[in-house]
Formats: sequence, structure tokens, C-alpha cells
Amino acid sequence: MKKILFFSIISIIGLTGYAQKTAASDSSFVSTENTKPSRLDFNADLKTSHLWRGLVINDGMTATGNIHYTFDKERNFTVGIWGGAGFDGKYREINYYIQYQKNNFSIGLWDLFNTTGIENPEVFNYNKLTSTHLIDLRTSYRFPESFPLRVEVDIILYSGLKDRELNSDNSYKSKYSTYTELSYPVIKNQKVNLDIFMGAGFALDGENFLYSNKTESSFGIVNTGIKATKEISVFNYKLPVSATAMWNPENKIARVQLEVNLF
Repeated sequence: MKKILFFSIISIIGLTGYAQKTAASDSSFVSTENTKPSRLDFNADLKTSHLWRGLVINDGMTATGNIHYTFDKERNFTVGIWGGAGFDGKYREINYYIQYQKNNFSIGLWDLFNTTGIENPEVFNYNKLTSTHLIDLRTSYRFPESFPLRVEVDIILYSGLKDRELNSDNSYKSKYSTYTELSYPVIKNQKVNLDIFMGAGFALDGENFLYSNKTESSFGIVNTGIKATKEISVFNYKLPVSATAMWNPENKIARVQLEVNLF
């Protein structure tokens, strides 16, 4: 049922774009072919589920959006707002980020605010005792084309309820949960490309970490799998789509996720 809904939406989007293109002379549609490149942009994706670092954040159809602005001509320095919502209305998330990327290196600071299951979410609450925000430092580097291995290291720098534990004196401390991932394109520049990946989690200061559901686990493989990508044609449009198979040995779960990048 999820797959039927997923591809039905793709077809509707294609029909809408086709209708806009053929009826442009009879509407207020403005062509962007001759406009200048903009530093402000936004993107939208559809997914059959929302997976993140081996966790199933939403186990159903999900729409995500990303509004972002680049400050420099080289488009290295970006600020943005990323959000997601489940079709069932249960999953809701809004994140803010600032990111620097040059060549194959990227570093960013994200403020994650997932309000799923929270009765009265407080978006501006950063109190360490009650906040549900996560401040996430993200870094990645991809080696040159001769060996295009991608290395990712992410650390939860600050958390209220989600990534903390009690000290012996009954005060709370941050666990600084860390996620590391290696990924490699085994098939590239083909009609269908394929990446393999493996991610591990651990806490810099704690008995367990955010990505494990075990009460005591100092280290675990939480995210392994493959991701296949290609472009499909819908009338005169080409839509990037992907299929990801994910296994989490630490939490003993597995999922297949289909995703389409709408624009």
C-alpha cells in the first residue's frame, strides 16, 4: 500500500508539471530559465519511512523540506531550516542548521527538535533538565576520486532529556553520543548506482548511547546497508529516486526505504 501511494504521488506531480508547462501561455506561470541563480532555495522529498543513523524515526510515509540560504558566491557557507512530517500526523520535526562545505569536507551544527509524542512541546526551551532539543555537530570528508571513501563523524554536544544520564551525585551529565559512518560507492556513473555503508555508535561519557535501545552498551554497529539510486522519467521530468536497505544489528531491526527527491 505504501509503494502504491508513493508512486501515485510521483505521477500526480509529473502530471501537474506537464500541465503547467503546456498551459504556460494561458496562465501567470513565469519561466525561470532566464533568471539569475539564487542563493535562496528549497527542496522537498517523499519517503516511505524516515530513517536516521539506524533509527526508525517515522515508520510511515513522510514528507521533508529544506529551506536554505548561501552567504557566499562559492556556496560554501549555508544556513537552513529542515523539517519533516508524517502523513499520519504523528511525526513532526523542525531543525535549524549552519554548515560550511568546501571541496570534499563538510562541518555543520544542527539544532534538532523532534516533537513526536510530546504533549506540550516548547520550541524555545533549552533548559538542560527539560529540553528535548539535540545540538548535533556533524563532520564528513570524502577522499579523492581514486578512492572515494566517505567518512562521517557526528557528536551530540548538548541534550536535555534524550542523551543524558545520572551521575553518582544525582546530577545529570551529557553522554555525548557519537555516530561514525563509512560509505563507499561500489557502482557509480551507471544507470543505477550503488553505495554501501556501515555506521557505529558509542558514548564519549556514558554507559549507553542514543542510537542503542540497550540499557548498557558502550559500542555497537547500528546502521549497515546498501543504497541504490537512479533517475526516473515522468513525462519531461527526471526525478532522482533511491532505495535503501538498512540493518541495525544493535537494535535487531531492518527496513527498506524508498525515496524521491521532488525538487
